Amino acid sequence: MNTIEITRAAFALADGSVHEFTRTDDGWEYASGDISAKLTVTVDEHTTDFGALGAIRVSASVDGGSFSADNAIILTVSENAPSDGYMANYQSCPHWCRPAFTTDSAKIPNKTQALLSRYGDEYGFILPVVDEIYKTALRGGDVSGRSGMELYSFANVSNLSECETLAAVYAIGNEPYKLASECAKYALELLNNGAATRNERRYPEIFEYLGWCSWDALEIRVSTEGLLEKCREFKEKNIPVKWAIIDDMWAECDNLRDIPDDLTRETGMFKVMHSSKLRSFEADPKRFPLGLRDCIAKIHEYGLKVGMWHPTSGYWSGIDPTSQLADELRELLIETPNGRLLPKPELETAYLFYNAFHDFLKSCGADFVKIDNQGFIADNYREVLPLGKAARALQRAICSSVGAHFDNDIINCMGMASENMFNRPSGAVSRCSGDFLPENREWFIRHILACSYNSLVQGQFYWSDWDMWWTDDEQAKKNSVLRAISGGPIYVSDKIGRSRPEVFEPLCYSDGRILRCESPATPTLDCLTVNPEKSGRIFKVKNLYDKGGVIAAFNLDAGNQPVSGSICAADLGLCGEVAVYEHFSGEAWILADGDRLDVTLSDHDDFRLYTIVPFDKIAVLGLIDKFNSPLAVSGGFDDVYSLCEGGEFAIVAPEGEYKLQTDTGDYELMRNGCVYSATLPLETRAVKIVRI
Repeated sequence: MNTIEITRAAFALADGSVHEFTRTDDGWEYASGDISAKLTVTVDEHTTDFGALGAIRVSASVDGGSFSADNAIILTVSENAPSDGYMANYQSCPHWCRPAFTTDSAKIPNKTQALLSRYGDEYGFILPVVDEIYKTALRGGDVSGRSGMELYSFANVSNLSECETLAAVYAIGNEPYKLASECAKYALELLNNGAATRNERRYPEIFEYLGWCSWDALEIRVSTEGLLEKCREFKEKNIPVKWAIIDDMWAECDNLRDIPDDLTRETGMFKVMHSSKLRSFEADPKRFPLGLRDCIAKIHEYGLKVGMWHPTSGYWSGIDPTSQLADELRELLIETPNGRLLPKPELETAYLFYNAFHDFLKSCGADFVKIDNQGFIADNYREVLPLGKAARALQRAICSSVGAHFDNDIINCMGMASENMFNRPSGAVSRCSGDFLPENREWFIRHILACSYNSLVQGQFYWSDWDMWWTDDEQAKKNSVLRAISGGPIYVSDKIGRSRPEVFEPLCYSDGRILRCESPATPTLDCLTVNPEKSGRIFKVKNLYDKGGVIAAFNLDAGNQPVSGSICAADLGLCGEVAVYEHFSGEAWILADGDRLDVTLSDHDDFRLYTIVPFDKIAVLGLIDKFNSPLAVSGGFDDVYSLCEGGEFAIVAPEGEYKLQTDTGDYELMRNGCVYSATLPLETRAVKIVRI
């Protein structure tokens, strides 16, 4: 079994100087001139039923100086075997993560927040931790010819002379998905800070239904008039959207009082947004002339619940210091070194700030919130408070207020930095990629890679939100497939007049309830540590049902060249005989245990959606007019199945004649290869399969 070893250690001081420790019988030491330092690194590893699980703890102190805000303690971590490939899940900006692939540990990106390594049939998973004070991350390191990387801890302040931290947990074994989940559980067990794994969180009922967001539709010109026009469109087109987010730009801010007619993304919209400061909890009086309460009440009349967007910082650049709001909340705010007026990063004062904000939103009728800009903590509170402490205070304050006002119904956004991930005690949903870019073909590959690999890490703590999309975008069908199998919310941001009812139909029932997988979608095993843009292989994203599961296959080749691969039951961790059904072609195959279905995808527009279910004399596909067809049926005792509503019901079976006995009548099943199907009335609720 591969193991890890700490081979070198160093520390950095606030003046930027880096000093290497010398290993002694009692630990690690440094002494030169007026500076002396000591370090103890404890690696606790124990055997488990899946391999090994371990924790790396650091205890250090320095005399004659203080630790750097960015590199307090630096450990070189070496492996005793070369890796066949790494997937580094790294923080690409303050708010988001993405994957990087390499076989050279020296090329592991800075700010890596999780690392999956493959050694033949064995895997290693390292999860750096954020504790009460310090954050730890990984990056590439040069270890004199041996494989390795640097594990470094930092606090975002430069006035500390002690470092006591749980730096990382790790796991080694043959099941990489198990390693990721066990590391998350172990880290939270050791931290004991009130945070929870995804399985311990409650998925909000509101997100079991279709939603819509105002952002890409209305952007900076969001208004009562525009929101109601979109509601009328949904009603006229009979699109069963059940909730809407009033997104960015609804608020009364200093820079948003007079929006130029020609202001767009291309002419500086984001600069205006991100420099704006909040003046009031109330909506902008020009675009919401009767106030936020009136707007929400009118949306409610269309049967939609309403979520309100706001940043963690009040608004992107905080609170306007000249506003009445700033005067009223002055004791709850702090002017940070970067000149912004923000909520104090202390639990009691931060809670009072969010409580006041949410009191107002709730009084206006809001049903839930989307809280954005959560990655702002490190930059905005630098040199104010240690990063772990600031993140814990703010996240606990947010969660307490959201719990009190909205029953924990929240979409966390721009918060993939691990200081946020490790410190939310509640809230079940978190965005897992940068913003959707409509009508942008290049964006899709970045998006699918970010969402799927981020979900391997973030998905241990939360359900992943794969973001909004458009039903009339050139890539709408690909985007709809991704959202269908994501396991998270499904919501669009269609512009007014541009929603396409037919695109929604494979995603949900007639009442808007989505057919949702119960875990975050992730890459299949053979894709985990190879770069899908360079591998020449199909890229596969998977999710599971109670029985069987789903695989979406894409061509992500950097040169848009044909790629090949295979689909099999083992991709879902299944064994035995299975039926495989491809949604778009309507083809099906019966595969014996161990068989593979060869697949070639010609270009970026060639993609497939495979349903895989156990085969025992027959296999029930469910309603094949839905992407997640097996989720539309339940039961199966004595070949009787329950439905939420009718549709195109199908089975895979040997050649023969079959019919359905239902509560709406008997129906002969029509054959297409080994697929037998019949279209049932919407009111159908029970089906019995009979071989004639």
